[in-house]
Amino acid sequence: MNEFAKMIYEQWFKSQEGEDFNWGDEYDETWKKLYDILNEKVATDIECSVNKRVWEVQEKAFIAGFSYACKCLSNGKIEIGGGK
Repeated sequence: MNEFAKMIYEQWFKSQEGEDFNWGDEYDETWKKLYDILNEKVATDIECSVNKRVWEVQEKAFIAGFSYACKCLSNGKIEIGGGK
């Protein structure tokens, strides 16, 4: 099930390429400050590292949620607290 969910997530993620994600003004202001303080290469490396971790968490959350939804559909019931 996890492999199937991962395939679906990867297709969704690929469909989002080129889309502008807006994470809010605070995010943009924070990164601008970082770029002002550090040289561009170091700031870019840090931003890429942070974003990579965010995408890993997003992928794991998607897979867990998708797997739980499939389980609920196949069992015909929802288990309260069962998604933990």
